[in-house]
Amino acid sequence: MDPLAFAVLSNYLACLSKDLTSAAVQGAITAINKSQGSKSLDIEHEFDNLRKELRSMQCLLRDEEQRKQDSESQANWVEEVKEAAQDVEDVMDLIVYLGHGQEWDKSWNSQASAYIGTRLTKVKEEFENIKQRRDRYLPPLLVRREEQSCHGGYQVWQPHEEMPDETMGTDVVGMEQNEATVIAWLLGETDNAPRNMVISICGMGGLGKTCLARRVYNDQHVRRHFDCFAWVSISKTYNAEDLLRSIIRQITGKATPDELDRNSSAALLGLLKQCLHHKRVIVTTRDHHVAASLCIDSHILDLQPLPESEAWSLFCKKAFWIDPNKSCPKDLEDWARKIVAKCEGLPLAVLTLGCLLSSKDRSPLTWKRFYNGIGSELSNNEMLVTMSRILMLSYDDLPNHLKQCYLHCGSLFPESHVVKKNWLLKLWVAEGLVEDVHGMTAEEVAEGYFDELILRTMLQVARKDESGKVKACRMHILMREVTLCVSKADRLCAVLDEQGAKLDDVKARRLSVQIGIEKAPAVPPKNKKEEAPLSRLRSLLFFVDDQASAASFLTMSPNLMLLKVLELRNVPIDHVPGEVFDLFNLRYLSLRDTNVEVLPKYVKRLKMLETLDLRGTKVICLPHEVAMLKELRHLLMDRVYVLKKVKKGRGIINLVSDQATMKKIDDLLNQKAPRIKTDTISWIRDMRGLLTLQTVEADERLIAEIAALVRLRRLGLTNVHEEDGIQLCDSINKMSQLLSLTIDAASDEALMLDSLPSPPPHLRKLVLDGQLWIVPPWFNLLSSLTHLYLLDSQLEPTHNPIPHLEKLDSLVHLTLRRAYNGKQLRFRANMFLRLKSLNIAELKCLSQLDMEKDALPSLSLLHLSRCGNLQGEGLRGNDNLPALRHLYMQDMPTSLMSSLEGDHRLKASTGWESISKSMSWL
Repeated sequence: MDPLAFAVLSNYLACLSKDLTSAAVQGAITAINKSQGSKSLDIEHEFDNLRKELRSMQCLLRDEEQRKQDSESQANWVEEVKEAAQDVEDVMDLIVYLGHGQEWDKSWNSQASAYIGTRLTKVKEEFENIKQRRDRYLPPLLVRREEQSCHGGYQVWQPHEEMPDETMGTDVVGMEQNEATVIAWLLGETDNAPRNMVISICGMGGLGKTCLARRVYNDQHVRRHFDCFAWVSISKTYNAEDLLRSIIRQITGKATPDELDRNSSAALLGLLKQCLHHKRVIVTTRDHHVAASLCIDSHILDLQPLPESEAWSLFCKKAFWIDPNKSCPKDLEDWARKIVAKCEGLPLAVLTLGCLLSSKDRSPLTWKRFYNGIGSELSNNEMLVTMSRILMLSYDDLPNHLKQCYLHCGSLFPESHVVKKNWLLKLWVAEGLVEDVHGMTAEEVAEGYFDELILRTMLQVARKDESGKVKACRMHILMREVTLCVSKADRLCAVLDEQGAKLDDVKARRLSVQIGIEKAPAVPPKNKKEEAPLSRLRSLLFFVDDQASAASFLTMSPNLMLLKVLELRNVPIDHVPGEVFDLFNLRYLSLRDTNVEVLPKYVKRLKMLETLDLRGTKVICLPHEVAMLKELRHLLMDRVYVLKKVKKGRGIINLVSDQATMKKIDDLLNQKAPRIKTDTISWIRDMRGLLTLQTVEADERLIAEIAALVRLRRLGLTNVHEEDGIQLCDSINKMSQLLSLTIDAASDEALMLDSLPSPPPHLRKLVLDGQLWIVPPWFNLLSSLTHLYLLDSQLEPTHNPIPHLEKLDSLVHLTLRRAYNGKQLRFRANMFLRLKSLNIAELKCLSQLDMEKDALPSLSLLHLSRCGNLQGEGLRGNDNLPALRHLYMQDMPTSLMSSLEGDHRLKASTGWESISKSMSWL
């Protein structure tokens, strides 16, 4: 029995048990019972029994997992439990669907209770049948297996004591530099080498951690510097005393004395300390937590994938080992390079695929078929199955609550797709994959999950911000293939891609559409005796620019009534299909980057909606019905006004030469910032669960009403008038949880923010776009601020912002665009200690920019744009910036450019970098 099935199902049952008691379910039960009167079914009591049944099954599953037994009967029983649990989820969502549906369809009153009663009866019967079948067939089998284990059939893990094979790893390429680094640490060939040292070799499975450690361990030069050696392999579960005895046996060169077998762990540790004086320990781990906890002196080697050239060399050594020159035939090179690209520099994958292909027919057609079928080969080919198991060791070690999230990443997104963190977190929350933690929002808990997967090297970092926080991730191609196999086997997902897919699996919970409708298989017609196609679907995501695909699926809305997630971003629709508003169970709706112009009033039907993403659309006005979405947590709209500000009086045409980019910008600039209808504003205060409100056009009433949204984490307002300043400060003062704040002044008006007593204590991003008469006095209290953007501030020379900002210990990014009218900016020594990115643009009066010695010690990027008076030697101290790697200049005086000639850090700039950097918070 695959242990993954136990873990996935156990976590699923836990989430389902929690959902049975949710406010939404309880509210729907109340609505149905109220409509039925005395004839009502006691659904609440029935659900309470189901919840207890699920908890019991969850405990039993964990017991079965601990047994480590394997049988077809057991696997079949787990499959039955999974199907019954999914039936419970379906009934639960149906209750919510029917309960809310009665508000506009009274005919359901006479049907809902009877229909639900029938479904509940079937579920109860199925649970009872499952229990009886388990009691009938499983216990005798498990007893026999336990008897076998007592007679040697099942052995407890013991630490491996054998010496590592000296011949292993000799064909590996690209390890020379890493090997030299570890040996230098081991032998104390670096400054201030400690007497005792732990070296951690860290990285995802298959990167060659053990191989590198083995090469160092067997290196004869290394061995001459040590008196004794020990090599042990530790599994997920181990006996500490046996491990210590194994090490003592190896370093003493003697068999363990009999009396040692009776010693405690403390006695064994004492003996080990007597034997070792100058210790050098190498640990290989996939978990950065482990590496960091062991290596207090920072001897951590974070292994990276092989470069493309070295991966190709290694592949050819294995795939064409029989050839004298070990080179790839020309007719195979195209497919061979595609196969190597799939490995993404993972040595284990390169070696395994190379060895496998060395025995295959050398014809382009054979290699093409192999490339197209790698996904199925991973679960069917014996050699690749072994590799898959190694790759999935990290998955096995994950706690249950992370396994579902990881499978979600691998099953939904296309190959090599870069996924923004905030997008992923909202999807996890919408699907119910996040546990409740007292005092934290679901998104904060989900962010902890995300960080944990990054630290465990399960997800790869695609992009970080200047503070080091991961903003986007991706999954290794082969890890995605392996997790996709697991997800498909458990019917967690179906994928429509170039490899083909079937839509006749009515029990799939998620569907990812990655090809156009013309290539997709037809949806099978509904059979009266069977479930409707896709009727159990909870998530539908489109990753294809195809309007017809979306229209085709949404016409099946009666089948999709339990859908929770609908991702339509980039689908070129110009209106929201009416079928969307029949999806009463919907938690997440994204219309991002579509051509939608109007959000219909029928949005009020989506009672369960938590996330509404309208960014990149042409929607400029929200209907008042949006205020009826009491569960809404994230209301995301456009921030195109920033581009308007950039264009206004600045000639953006001269900055961008790419016509497609220019057209996209012009389309955005023709839009208006979204606003909320006047009769909606009074309802805003009732949306107390709102965490994100970005970005809306403000007026006096709205600014007053948002004071009630004390849970807000992100707020963006545009068209703020001077007379609104006092009320705005009063509202912000009540938002103690705010993390990001964007305020854009009305045209030619100032931002009046002086009356704010103190900023939100956890504020990390602050964007102020508009004139400031003075630097707000609360700036020096921004202790948590990491990103600051001052746009169009027009501060006078007597109000230099730098002295107010230089002591902000957390600041890593600073943008000053038309922010200051003085002639000089001076960055003093030992200030801005963490600042990594500085963007100075359009300071028309600036003629001198000084960086003192020891100022800006962490600055890696400096971007100067359109400061026409910064001539010749006006830039001083740029040689005092030890961390500077990129120096961008755009539309700067020729004399200044000449003075910097020869500086290797100087980068060409088209101007678009200046715009994108100044708006990196978008």
